[in-house]
Amino acid sequence: MEVNVIKVTVLILTPFRVDEQKGLVIGKTYQNKKQARVFMHYIAEVSRRQLKNKIDHSKYLAIMSDGSTDSAVLEEELLYTRMSQAGKVEVQFVGIQAVEKPNAENITAVIIRMMREVCEDDESWQEKLVACATDGAAVMTGSRSGVVTRLCGDKSYIVGVHCIAHRLELTFKDAVKSCPQCIKLDELLSSLYVFYHKSPLNRANLKNSFKVLGIKPLIPTRIGGTRWLAHLFRALDHFLRGYRGLIQHFEQIQSPDSEGVNPVQRSKARNFYQTAKDPCVVMFSCFRHDCLTHLSNLSASMQRPTLTVAEVQTSLIATQAVLTKHKNRPGPRLRACLENPADTFEGVTLAAPRDDLSLARVNSTKDKLIDTFCSSMATRFCDFSSGVLHASKLVDITSWPDADTCEGYYQAQYFGDADVECLIKHFGPLLASSGANLDLIPDHWTFLKSSLYQQHPNMNQLTWPEINRRLGGQCHDFLQLVDVLLCIPASTADCERGFNLMKQVKSDWRSGLRSDTLSDLLTVQLSGPDIEDFDPDSAIQLWHQASVRARRPDFMERGAKKRKTQLEDEETSEEEDDDDDSEED
Repeated sequence: MEVNVIKVTVLILTPFRVDEQKGLVIGKTYQNKKQARVFMHYIAEVSRRQLKNKIDHSKYLAIMSDGSTDSAVLEEELLYTRMSQAGKVEVQFVGIQAVEKPNAENITAVIIRMMREVCEDDESWQEKLVACATDGAAVMTGSRSGVVTRLCGDKSYIVGVHCIAHRLELTFKDAVKSCPQCIKLDELLSSLYVFYHKSPLNRANLKNSFKVLGIKPLIPTRIGGTRWLAHLFRALDHFLRGYRGLIQHFEQIQSPDSEGVNPVQRSKARNFYQTAKDPCVVMFSCFRHDCLTHLSNLSASMQRPTLTVAEVQTSLIATQAVLTKHKNRPGPRLRACLENPADTFEGVTLAAPRDDLSLARVNSTKDKLIDTFCSSMATRFCDFSSGVLHASKLVDITSWPDADTCEGYYQAQYFGDADVECLIKHFGPLLASSGANLDLIPDHWTFLKSSLYQQHPNMNQLTWPEINRRLGGQCHDFLQLVDVLLCIPASTADCERGFNLMKQVKSDWRSGLRSDTLSDLLTVQLSGPDIEDFDPDSAIQLWHQASVRARRPDFMERGAKKRKTQLEDEETSEEEDDDDDSEED
């Protein structure tokens, strides 16, 4: 990200250097910060017009929106659009604007205004709208007057999507909030982070402990910071892999020979030492590490820009099956812990040997936690068990039944027929308005399915752009339905990444940055090409067309030349006067 920020800074301060690299001479008249902001606007305007062209040529689109507070304590609403054409999914940044008051009415007005600015007051994008993806805030998902409800209006076919990645975080929090072992472990990890983050001396001594042991230093990290599970997983991973170094440092602090140790720090280290050497804490940490390994991978996969709703269903079912299996068969980290001697972990002697009572207590907590998580997952993702989101699984080709066996061949013949009927009933008005023949879609689905099973034994290698190239002329109506399903976003992780860049651009030192300038900067960074590939001709043409009178890039040079000529004339006249005086003498 540092390289990206440097590129943005270069474009802000000296955009004329980009033109000079392309061999264009624009003079000194516009080489100032004020004109740099003007040039930046037209560079961003080129990207907006390209986005408008894509929206015009696309039959279906979806929007993803999220809000956050910037360094000036202003509520900023960020907007992305997602389109699918001929099976190819594309996610584009639209803009960011400040919201005077973050209620549903103002947020809806800001979203519509940003879309109108890109589409040049063309309202056709509302007729192409398939879905709206947001976080789970009540102001966004309220059934009566939420933002999604306002954007949908009387179009009942528009799908409101609650971000899948956010839902996974909420599912995890629902499961652990009533588990005392999870609360105890989180408090330990959080306290370790503060203990070493606030004290450079403790951090330096911990690094020395790792150095003596000959292992890589692993400093405790935060368990939060964002909603993603990767933070908690990294903190727990550092705790387990750096277990020996931490225990050795705690022993050094408690030693009577240690000098200059604060009594408060010594007391904290003693509590950390006792908690960390508890065999139940060690075993439960290993079990939680096994679970978070799969959940953090699932969370990361749900943050991909081109993720489809169909892929989410497969991933959720697979992850739930893995966690359920951990009830009877321990994961790799817990299994390695149980295979070690009963009184040691990572070569460190525990406070007490593992006995049947402590193992039974951990197993009971483990089974209860897994059951609670699976139950919470079924509640949070109940809309995937039926309806449109469930029927959209047919766009995931990897989930199609195998036709090699007799039973699989029978399933393949009738696979997806009911789902296609459900989707036609839901998206019928949208498909009809785009020119699709609803009566031909079921026959096209059967034709496409039969052709693919006959021509491609290995279905896992097929992609929808390739299918569109081969069967687009024969199954055009059904492939329009596929584009509708591919348009539905599964998460708003792109908005989170946009806010990450916003906080780097609009930092504390630049908190006075205007909303339109911030939108231009983010547009150039997120939608524009790299500096090496940037062609300024289109931006310069827009800059010329927007001028009321002719541009004068060499105005400053002519003025400087005129002043230089005047100075030379004055110097010449002075020299002539001196020569006349010398002759008179």
